Amino acid sequence: MDATLPTQDLGGAEAPRFAGAATRLRAMAFDLLVIAGCAGGAGVVAWAGRLLGMRIESPAGLDTLAFLTLVLPVLVTFAAQEASPRQATYGKRRMGLRVVDAADARLTFPRAMGRSAAKFAPWQLAHTAVFNLMADSTSTGFVVLSIAAQLLVVVSVVSMTVDREHRALHDWVAGTRVVAGTT
Repeated sequence: MDATLPTQDLGGAEAPRFAGAATRLRAMAFDLLVIAGCAGGAGVVAWAGRLLGMRIESPAGLDTLAFLTLVLPVLVTFAAQEASPRQATYGKRRMGLRVVDAADARLTFPRAMGRSAAKFAPWQLAHTAVFNLMADSTSTGFVVLSIAAQLLVVVSVVSMTVDREHRALHDWVAGTRVVAGTT
């Protein structure tokens, strides 16, 4: 089901139309290209560090490096794009979508940053779990953390699919909507 629904009757004005789950997932597929570029950059940083003799072995050190070179740049990039006049990441622009607040207005950068943080929190939790499980594969707490991160993604996709306005968990947290059409 990829139908869009009007939000409300605006007395003759065209109401924003909520982007369907399938369209949003296709937009995320395009956004994965941006993330892959950031991952390539993070890989170059890690490779250069090794050439310079830097060795990070601890789970906390690896997790921090991944956060600083990959997760944080992606968070800031997505937030900046969604707070921009285009109101959309690369993938959302490709699919003709934009992110708005409950009043159909452009997001402030802090709100967009909160949305991105909520969106990518499971990714960061998974990194934390994996780096710690590499050091101690018997740690029940990090196995649970890994499962919780995966469940958050599943619940978010289910929410986006069944919610009337196709809101994912990060939309609920940030009070945002993804709508079809440009500004």
